[in-house]
Amino acid sequence: KMEPKLSMRTFKGYPELPTNDKINTIHFLNASREVVAAFESFGKLFKPVVYDMNGNIEKLHKHYVLDKMRNQFLDDMLVDDAKNRRIIVEPLLWLKRALEMIEAFFTNILSDTSSQEDLKQHIRDAYKSTLQPYHGWIVQEAFSMIYRWVPSRSQLFGHGEKHSENMQYLDIFLHPLRAHLQRLNNLYTAHSLHSTKKA
Repeated sequence: KMEPKLSMRTFKGYPELPTNDKINTIHFLNASREVVAAFESFGKLFKPVVYDMNGNIEKLHKHYVLDKMRNQFLDDMLVDDAKNRRIIVEPLLWLKRALEMIEAFFTNILSDTSSQEDLKQHIRDAYKSTLQPYHGWIVQEAFSMIYRWVPSRSQLFGHGEKHSENMQYLDIFLHPLRAHLQRLNNLYTAHSLHSTKKA
C-alpha cells in the first residue's frame, strides 16, 4: 500500500500566536518552507507555485539576515520596509496570498463531511477565493491546468486510521497558520499596503 504523501504529525508548523504577540520572522519563514515542501509533493505540475513561494521566502530571508536583531519580528520588518524602500512589501503579500490559498484548500478538505476522494473542486474553490482575483487571464489559465492534476484525498492523506490521524493533525496545524494570516492582513490593512495589481 502506498504511503500517503503527507504526514501532518511530522509538521512543526507555525507557533501559537497570542493576540498581542508579534510574528517571529524566522519561525514564520521556516513554517512556510514546510508548507511549500508539502505542496511540492503534489507533483511536477505544481512546480510554478513552489518556485514562486520559495522565491518570496528567499527574498524575505535575505532581508531578514541584513539585521537579525531589528528584523526579529515580521511586523517590524514589514512596517519598517513600508516606510523605506519597500523591498519586502510585495514578496510578503504574494506569499501571504499563496498561504491563504493552501489554508483554504486544507480547510475545504477538513470540513468536507463526505470526505470525497476527488479534491479538484476544493482546490479550485480555494484558488478562486484567494489568488485568482490577482491573476491575469494567462496565469489563471495556467492554474486551471495545474489543478486538474491535484492528487486524491487518499494519495495525500491516506485511508482509514491514517486519514483520521492526518485530519486531526491538519486541524491542529491550521489554527496558528490562520492566526498568522489574520495578523498579516491586519498589518497590510493598517498600513494601507494591500494592492490590486495583477500578475
